[in-house]
Amino acid sequence: MKKIFTILVVTLFVQMQCFAWKPLFAGHRGSYRGVENTEEAFMNAINYYGYTGMEIDVKTTSDGHCVCWHDDKLDRVGHPDVSIPNSTLAELQALTLTQTRGGVQYTGKICTVDRFLEICKTYNMFPIIELKWAVGINNSDMHLFPSLYALIQKHGLVDKAIILTSMQKSLEYVRTNYPALKCQFLSFNELSNTQFEWCKKWGINPSVQIKGISKSFAKKCHDAGLQVATWSVNDKSIYIQHGDLGCYMMTCDYLIPSAMPEIEDIDWESMVPVEPLDQVYVTELFRKSSSSNNLPTNFPTTKEGKYKQAQQAAYINGTFYAADYSAQKVIAIDTTGLLTETNITTPRHGICRDDAGNLILNTSSTASTPNQLTIYKAGDNSGQTISFTLNHVGQTNFPTASGDIFSSTGGYVYFFPNKQKFVEIVKIVNGQYVSTTSAPVSLEGTTAGYVIPINNNPNHFVYQVRTQGFNLYKDGDKGAYGAISSSTTAPNRNSTVGGAIFTLSDHELFVHPSGSNYNGGWTLRDMSSSRCTALYTQEPLGSSGYDGNASVGEFFYFEKIDSVTVNLYEYCLGNGIAAWEIRSQPRIIAVESLVLEETEIEMMVGDTIELHATISPKNATNQTVSFRADHARSVKVKGMGTYAIITSNTEGDYVITATLDNFQATCNLHVKVPTALENPTNTPTISKRFINGMIVIEHNGEYFDIIGNPIQP
Repeated sequence: MKKIFTILVVTLFVQMQCFAWKPLFAGHRGSYRGVENTEEAFMNAINYYGYTGMEIDVKTTSDGHCVCWHDDKLDRVGHPDVSIPNSTLAELQALTLTQTRGGVQYTGKICTVDRFLEICKTYNMFPIIELKWAVGINNSDMHLFPSLYALIQKHGLVDKAIILTSMQKSLEYVRTNYPALKCQFLSFNELSNTQFEWCKKWGINPSVQIKGISKSFAKKCHDAGLQVATWSVNDKSIYIQHGDLGCYMMTCDYLIPSAMPEIEDIDWESMVPVEPLDQVYVTELFRKSSSSNNLPTNFPTTKEGKYKQAQQAAYINGTFYAADYSAQKVIAIDTTGLLTETNITTPRHGICRDDAGNLILNTSSTASTPNQLTIYKAGDNSGQTISFTLNHVGQTNFPTASGDIFSSTGGYVYFFPNKQKFVEIVKIVNGQYVSTTSAPVSLEGTTAGYVIPINNNPNHFVYQVRTQGFNLYKDGDKGAYGAISSSTTAPNRNSTVGGAIFTLSDHELFVHPSGSNYNGGWTLRDMSSSRCTALYTQEPLGSSGYDGNASVGEFFYFEKIDSVTVNLYEYCLGNGIAAWEIRSQPRIIAVESLVLEETEIEMMVGDTIELHATISPKNATNQTVSFRADHARSVKVKGMGTYAIITSNTEGDYVITATLDNFQATCNLHVKVPTALENPTNTPTISKRFINGMIVIEHNGEYFDIIGNPIQP
């Protein structure tokens, strides 16, 4: 019985290990605490951050010693005139290095690779030794590498050490002469096919900067038996994103491994890589904007007019519905202007729609509970009030919704309350309140906290905090959505509220505000390749900024037309409304007719003429007409798209046929030999195709019409 129990426990442990894991963590140049590549940075990597490995850079001194440093010079640490290749080890060790990192000034001494490896051995750390171009260690000359290997061997780290470099010839040298050493190929971008095949051939794992790893590349490496390392990972969201791509090793400056969650096991067999879309095709459907000086009549703006607080709007069947809590009205606006206005008895922030076009109006404060919504079934102007309770309260100006709140399946209304680290999700079925659930998130909401639902799944959405970007929630908080690094680059730190997520051709596409804040500009990104690839950027609707848009938002709604087409609608207070058709494939405009400009043509033997076709409509997708003659040996026809160049050296009557899609048109071609010429066997020369509508023939300096009469051109 005891043996069976032991086997069961071991089996369960192995199964658990299959479903959660963490990558290996290495400190970049030691760590962020201390002068880089110095002993203090190494010790903080061990004692403060808890890394299990450390990465260094190697340079060689004038007397042949290997030291830990990234550059040839020490200008970044207070010694601009000191060159490592031109200095002895003793000269370098006499210097004090000074560097400010994270607002803290550190001092230190240059460290030898020998001392670094001694620390790694003492504290059971794996060393990553990056070979920078150095005298005696480079693609053309590796005569000092044996001394470096001797240091690795001296400290008993041959089985742990990793040689990292972008120098391919150096790696080939290491793999050939020191096959026991592990190697990584350093790349700033995703490997080319040639580089990938080279890594496979030499058994070298790629180490790729975080921006250069896509799902398809990760899958490709896994299938080839290559493990992908990445750098520099300093953010939880980047950690999760690249953990989900199977990166087995991450080099970090200051990420704390113990604070990172375990990564869910990857089902490589079911992973279907998606290559980024090459482009999208965006067509403007309408644009009524301040920049175009054609705003609809009575369009809301904070600068003037009656409706200055119509902050959020919902688009339904050609009409934008906005709630102005100051004017206590719900207004309906289309491209022509104000259509209707309806009184609100309890004016509050917030109006939205679900996927079925049902309108949802917030009619109570979310700073306390209980709460109320007024909901309008699509096509019905009579609303009904439902009461509900939020688990976590706080002002929420911009609710969103998904699903169909009047159906038996139901839908959800999302609130991201001010000063709360929860998204409140209210479930409504058949127009009745069912429940409120709370999704814990890592960022604290504001009055302008915003949620972008995905597929009517309450466990899958993107939430936005102004100036802190967009975060993904998918069965738990996954960190930044659409972020490559923690920077000021949109959408990471964009201050404008709003966004939409939809699929085209099985690609997850993300629309987010971009450009100057509050003016209606946006960018479309492909999220499916794990690269956040920008496909298209739209110029702003206006330039009034916060003065014209106190809602700090631009609100998007999409209408799925088919698998390759979405119509996107935008409302931006003070700046306008607009709509675009977005396609993952070019729209095919069918040919409706094909006509030849000439149906009867006479030409002389040896003449060259053009026969033009007219396609309707002019913007038809197919513009390549096929031309052919019924006697190909006698008449040469060269198609040039919408016209053909025709030459004949044989007298006779022929038929030229033009074909485009399912349409055909014909032209009768009559080729003649001029009878008035003294030497008809000579091929006449045509100086002009037409002069005053007449073909002209030049012969021995004289000019004739088509029947041989002399003329003066």
